[in-house]
Amino acid sequence: MTDRSKTRSVYFRTIISLTFSTIFVFAVLCIVYYQRMSNSIISEKSSFLYNTTQSAAIGFDALLTDNDENANDNTAVERRYLDSIALSNDGFVWIVEKTGEISCYSDIPGESVSQLEKTDSSFFMTSIQRRGLTDRTNGGIITGTQNGLFSDPRNIWLSAAYPLSRGGQYLIIHKSIDVQAQTFSMLANGLAVPVLISFTIALILFTLMTRSLIRPIRLLSDAATKVTQGDLTARIHIPEFEKESPVQFGITDELYEMVVTVNHMIERLETQENDRRVFVSSIAHDLRTPLTSIKGFVSAMLDGTIPPDRYEHYLEIVKTEVDRIQTLTNSMTEVSSISRKENLKIEPFDMNDLVKSTLTNLESMLSKKILGVQLETFLDDSGHLMALGDKEAIMRVVYNLLINAIKFTPEGGDIAITTDYHYRNNIVTVVVEDSGPGIPQDKRKRIFESFYKIDESRANPGSGLGLYICKEILQAHGQMIFVDSSPILGGARFKFTLSGVKDESK
Repeated sequence: MTDRSKTRSVYFRTIISLTFSTIFVFAVLCIVYYQRMSNSIISEKSSFLYNTTQSAAIGFDALLTDNDENANDNTAVERRYLDSIALSNDGFVWIVEKTGEISCYSDIPGESVSQLEKTDSSFFMTSIQRRGLTDRTNGGIITGTQNGLFSDPRNIWLSAAYPLSRGGQYLIIHKSIDVQAQTFSMLANGLAVPVLISFTIALILFTLMTRSLIRPIRLLSDAATKVTQGDLTARIHIPEFEKESPVQFGITDELYEMVVTVNHMIERLETQENDRRVFVSSIAHDLRTPLTSIKGFVSAMLDGTIPPDRYEHYLEIVKTEVDRIQTLTNSMTEVSSISRKENLKIEPFDMNDLVKSTLTNLESMLSKKILGVQLETFLDDSGHLMALGDKEAIMRVVYNLLINAIKFTPEGGDIAITTDYHYRNNIVTVVVEDSGPGIPQDKRKRIFESFYKIDESRANPGSGLGLYICKEILQAHGQMIFVDSSPILGGARFKFTLSGVKDESK
């Protein structure tokens, strides 16, 4: 399976996961809504049934009052009235006496007959069955399962009671409601379309969001594959990053930073590869020139072209060329070990003495270009500036910075060296400035990279490792080196730091 297929499968798996997650969320919401709707229906029906029972009881009292003179017809009138109330409410209506006897009724459901007490031809509600109904002044309402009178597994029974004017009598209405069917009907009519629309919109948004998240990852994978195959021109281009896009909000800052970082990493790899090629070419040239000279002189001495009395002169030239090769190889081998902290010999030393000693070693080079040197040193009470570090390594840093200054300062120019001490943070600083052309702003970030040379022409000798070695040595000491423009001499200004040695007597 290719990386693209893997990424695509991740994409579809993500979509499926989000789809099922959305379905699950909507299912939970529907269940919660169903429960709340069911309770709402029961509450609404209970309130309505109680009001209906109250109205029926008042009507029943009025009917009996109107028919007091026809007492013999009361039973028939009561039955017809109860039948009409039962029919209009699709339920059962009972008149219950104080003793619990059901003195008049429209009908008694079969499932309640077995639950009632029966004496001769009369039915009686037990005290438990009347609880919540006839044991209250204004009656009440309960569900049928509360008193054991009804046990319909499908429907919910409601029983509402209201007192009659006759002492101790209550009018009770029993009604079953199919809460499940009504709730599903309300869900289907009122919630199905909104849920379907919401689910569709959510799925579309999830798809777009997932695509915006997976696409950068796929492009990162493709770019990484190209880089591993040696294509350092690969870059990650995401249009949403390069211009305003409606789905730009779906790409997280972390992904954006990852893309930028990877692009920057590939760019650095490409520039380092180009620098390496330039370096190899430069090294080959720097080695070829002295080797050609050495070979030519040695061959001339062997075949007699150079007479024996001239051997010493040409052997001195050969020695000089060998020294050049040795210096070059030492620079290359030194790079592999200078950044190792365990190789450093950390001890106190006088920074001023080190700077002066290095200047003395370079005196011939300074004189050759007629360069002026301005030296300004910081002295403590004992006349020293003590720093903490590997003296030989730091001397290499000062040497490289001065060599750079000498190389790029025109003949008759100036070089300035300043040492200082900062009591607050116990830091020694060394600044090397020159009156050369300086370093362009756009090249300062790369000046400390290995193999990098501002001027890649043959006229600029060197391996491009001098400043890199300075940076590595100082990083091994836990210190930094900076570059900017010299405000006084106008050329380059290099500044590095080193830990100082505190005077404990203060």
